[in-house]
Amino acid sequence: MNIDTQLEDLENAILKRAQILAEAAQRLQQLERRETAVAKSAAEQTYRRRVQASEIKLQAEVDQLRWNLVQNVMQQLRQHLIQLCNDTPQYLWLLRQYLRHAAQALNLPKLVVLCNARDYALLESQWDSFIKSCEFTQSCELRASPKNFSGGFIVQSPDARMQIDNSFEGVMSRQETELYQEIIAQLLATTLPTRNF
Repeated sequence: MNIDTQLEDLENAILKRAQILAEAAQRLQQLERRETAVAKSAAEQTYRRRVQASEIKLQAEVDQLRWNLVQNVMQQLRQHLIQLCNDTPQYLWLLRQYLRHAAQALNLPKLVVLCNARDYALLESQWDSFIKSCEFTQSCELRASPKNFSGGFIVQSPDARMQIDNSFEGVMSRQETELYQEIIAQLLATTLPTRNF
């Protein structure tokens, strides 16, 4: 073997080595890019999970605050109804409305009107004039109720088989869903930003 052949073989070996090193470097770069992409994707997923968990936690806190607000408004409504009992003219007007409603709904010639002890003391002496001011023809007997309620009437047939509970608690119980819906609608109307599309 001569020097030229050896040089040529050495040159080919160096080129081959350089080609192998270039291919290895290229594969290493591809592997690094893949690992970087996988790590980036995993980091993004972890970040999204954390953001989602934070959003869920925040939404739960907001929901709890809303529920507390709704309960607070319901409590204020109960307190307002109790305070209404102290405004005698307004309260008597409301009692007339409750009695008219029940008398029309029951449509019986004789009715028994149950009220709490406080209202019984208020109405007993003026019952006849109160009934006349209601402008209906049914005969109504006033009785103190054995049930404890804050205001309003329970109107029933003499045999107690039919009744309309127009006590504050009865009305609120019947209209509870509508009250909650209205309160939530009002709260959302004041808490949600309006958007112009």
